Amino acid sequence: MTVIEMSAVTKEYGAVRALDGLDLRVERGEIVALLGPNGAGKTTTFELLLDLARPTRGDVAVLGGAPATARGRVGAMLQSAGLPEQVTVRELVRLVGRSYPAAVPTDELLRRVSLHERASRVVTSLSGGERQRLLLAMALVGEPELLLLDEPTAAMDVASRRAFWAQARTAVGHGATILFATHDMAEAQGVADRILVMARGRLLADAPPAELVADDDLEAVFLALTEEISAAHPEGALS
Repeated sequence: MTVIEMSAVTKEYGAVRALDGLDLRVERGEIVALLGPNGAGKTTTFELLLDLARPTRGDVAVLGGAPATARGRVGAMLQSAGLPEQVTVRELVRLVGRSYPAAVPTDELLRRVSLHERASRVVTSLSGGERQRLLLAMALVGEPELLLLDEPTAAMDVASRRAFWAQARTAVGHGATILFATHDMAEAQGVADRILVMARGRLLADAPPAELVADDDLEAVFLALTEEISAAHPEGALS
């Protein structure tokens, strides 16, 4: 089943074109990395998929329908997400779970993301990596069919990243599909089934890691692709 399909999607904010004819497709059970520099259009892509914005032109489908119809079936971690501070970890996850028709039991979920020992702590007492795991718990509480993760491991050390992706793969084992945005090329290469490279609102490459890098390293491929489109559009009209 196709979980995400974007066809010829353009998104403009006044004179700024954040997405420029984007075509993107993700199938059920895949872990797909969305790689690109700042301003590539990654966050805008997530906003369209979550029905937080509408395309200027083109079509967006999530789980076979309009994004608005899939809200209860999608979990998300966004960079812009804030957390209420004077509530406990357990209280917050339980509260989010009430918005879903069927939620994972809170304590079971906190064990799954290694936060069970922090369940009674207030959010302000958590480290950066623990906050990210809390955001993951909030994204997973409704047993989503699709997980959208925007820079999910940015505040984590190496051990925490490994644990995070082990937990994310468990979600895939339970039927989820993952699209995640990252600047970390090693993470994309090590985790993803496919890597999508974006720049200036356009998709430049879509391939499994081994096929994309071939005899070169991913950083060299990424720089070559993004520098090529920057040279073709020196006016900076895209964002």
